Amino acid sequence: MITEIITTGTELLLGEIDNENSRYLAELMNEHGFTVAFMTTVGDNPERMRAAFATALSRADLVITSGGLGSTQGDITKKIGAEVLGLPYVLFPEEAVRLAAYYKEKGRPYLPSLSRQAWFAEGAELLRNEAGSASGCLLSHHGKFLVHLPGPPFEMKRMAEKHMLPSLKKRLGEMGTIRSMILPIPDRTEAEIEETIMDLILAQENPTIALLARPGYIALRVTAKAETAEAAYALMSPLVTELRKRLPVADYHIEQHVREDLVALLEKTHLSISAAESCTGGLIGKLMTDLPGSSAYFKGSAVTYWNEAKENVLGVSSETLSRYTAVSGETAKEMAEGSRRLYASDIAVSTTGYAGPGRGERGEPSGTVFLAVSGAYGTEVYEEHFLGSRKSVRYAAAEKAMYYVMEYIRKRMGK
Repeated sequence: MITEIITTGTELLLGEIDNENSRYLAELMNEHGFTVAFMTTVGDNPERMRAAFATALSRADLVITSGGLGSTQGDITKKIGAEVLGLPYVLFPEEAVRLAAYYKEKGRPYLPSLSRQAWFAEGAELLRNEAGSASGCLLSHHGKFLVHLPGPPFEMKRMAEKHMLPSLKKRLGEMGTIRSMILPIPDRTEAEIEETIMDLILAQENPTIALLARPGYIALRVTAKAETAEAAYALMSPLVTELRKRLPVADYHIEQHVREDLVALLEKTHLSISAAESCTGGLIGKLMTDLPGSSAYFKGSAVTYWNEAKENVLGVSSETLSRYTAVSGETAKEMAEGSRRLYASDIAVSTTGYAGPGRGERGEPSGTVFLAVSGAYGTEVYEEHFLGSRKSVRYAAAEKAMYYVMEYIRKRMGK
């Protein structure tokens, strides 16, 4: 079933907030067999939103929107959806009663404007909001499906998983699943990889192959659609075997994202990790602790931006800093080893570099970063050169650091 995801809100177009809803919904729907073919973001402008909805419904079987279900004048998503489908926009009295009770329970007055949340296209199936006030809805009209979900990510995720998906499956049955394997390929350029497997690319059907530029390395994404996850991986297996014959593919694959795969590996091996961060400024710690249950494996991150902090907190020697500077493999090595001592962790990772703009003390270009991973089998040091803005360099360094931790565990520790 061809699916389009539409995120609404002028704040997204202004770059005021990250659009995490699109990514989440794309992963969720593909996992459950819905082919996400289009993504659109549109502001809170009636004319442009109307055009976006009409275009989506002309080319997709299922359109999922997020945002614009609240009680202000700018919350127009449901109304525009009803207009595009040619359906009356009506008050649902039972929803108005629920909302009045909801606000009374919260100790807040039920202002007249709040009743806007109780209006839907005629015939809509309401989707309960278990984390907020505004219900979503699902509409089926002339063979097309239109779903409206809330904008706040926590509310949207709960509603999508607990109510939207079960309703769609009840109407449509199981859609199978779409699964991917990410195969890291070190020390090869995109052009070299494509030249080596061009015949496989030209012959692809199901599964398919795509080249991905990841921070510091190139990867292949192999994707298959099947009735079950097991069947999808079985479809991919012969192709993956052939790719391993032709290319220096890592002896493992990344099924999700680097962070999620690292967490799964840490949980499986019962290993703990810590970090020492300079140029990433605590980003590794943030990314690791964004996931629930992180206290089981993540011990902490020492953000040591100044040389004095590197010395006093991590035990980096003044001689190393004086001779090699703070941005060096030698400093990265001592930072990782210091973090491992400080937190008594099984593995520690460090970052130090120039995120930019501008060059380093010795003329090093922006994007020069040294990473180190320390564990029971010694310390590995890496030099990387990332491109892009300060923000992109920092995120690339954090992701590559987590990637190297996985490499260390699997290669050095045989996991």
